[in-house]
Amino acid sequence: MKKNSKNRVKKASFVIFITVCIMILPSQAANLKNDMSCIKTSENKAWTVLYYLDCDYDSGNFDPLEQIFIDEIASTDQFDTVVIQDKEEEPAFLYYINETNEIIVLEELGEVNMGDPQTLSDFINYGKENYPADRYLLWMYDHGGGWKGACMDTTNNDPGLTMDELQQGLTNSGGVDVICFFACLMSSLEAVYELRDCVDIYIGSEDLSWGSWFDGVCGDTNQVLIDDSSITNTDLGIEIVNIFESQHNFPTDILTASAIKADKVEPLVDALNEVVKYCMTHWIRSYGDVKFAHDKTFLLADYQSWAEVFEVYDLKGFLQSFPESFEMTTVLNAFDEAVIAEVHGINREDTHGLSIFFPAHISPYELVQEYKDAGLDLDLPNDTWWNEFLFFFIVTNTILRR
Repeated sequence: MKKNSKNRVKKASFVIFITVCIMILPSQAANLKNDMSCIKTSENKAWTVLYYLDCDYDSGNFDPLEQIFIDEIASTDQFDTVVIQDKEEEPAFLYYINETNEIIVLEELGEVNMGDPQTLSDFINYGKENYPADRYLLWMYDHGGGWKGACMDTTNNDPGLTMDELQQGLTNSGGVDVICFFACLMSSLEAVYELRDCVDIYIGSEDLSWGSWFDGVCGDTNQVLIDDSSITNTDLGIEIVNIFESQHNFPTDILTASAIKADKVEPLVDALNEVVKYCMTHWIRSYGDVKFAHDKTFLLADYQSWAEVFEVYDLKGFLQSFPESFEMTTVLNAFDEAVIAEVHGINREDTHGLSIFFPAHISPYELVQEYKDAGLDLDLPNDTWWNEFLFFFIVTNTILRR
């Protein structure tokens, strides 16, 4: 899956394998049913909808099933709903949400590490084996960090699934058709490129996201599947992004949501790489254009100190600020092919659906070192000259003190 065209030595991602303790929940458990008869292994439905609810973080033991999702995600004749949820200081559970919105306990798992790719692949495999379907929609819930990954696990002191680990978990389970992140900053070029062979449609927020944005989104998405279970993956991705906008959930002014066609991301990365190589080859005359474009580009996560922790910028905004050329036309056309739907609030008009890591100086957070070396094993800096381009840019800015 990794091209590694520059023949770099890759550092293997640290993978913690967990032992899953499978137990049957005692029948007296409050407001949960234990009914193994709902396991379905016969005729496929059109969809299985999978929820990876990682609440094992500094959430105050927030429970999405009680507070946000449960009234929206009942199974129907068109799809089955399967959930894994892990909360702080509590065992994780596998649930089935039946047609009347009852939470059926399938398995009590004990403590699991939601930041382990094995947990993700085991969950997807469980859904596929017990609830086989024509297609699979996966919702991922927790903190997100774009190129850094998502889904931390406080109990296990795991900072989260890196994008390489997300790739592992999805690859080892055969992937899914559509993935949607309830997490910040996940519409990142590095993130989508990492999962390009694991999903068909990738949905996320380019900027910080707010829990209120997801109110009603799952319910409306399910209604789309009820109305037309044969909807294409592409059209479903477009519908989900438009649902985010139509809900008008607070704060509407800073909403960002986009859907990306994963198989169109590699041509975009290749075209971007040609621009980068051209700039590096002609750096003396290109630097001014790069600096001008960077200065005009929208900085994401610009809330409190988060921008400094991630240093991500809107990709298309940067490209559009360059002088017109054949290379720039090619990469912009590739961008428009990849981003199939994008919405934003009135205070995010300079966003276009995909971000990229683009620091101008050495960060006290050592982001450049992390981006390249710290076990992330990201495909994009490994497969392209983007990391070297950043080095040129940062060094020149440092010398010129700009």
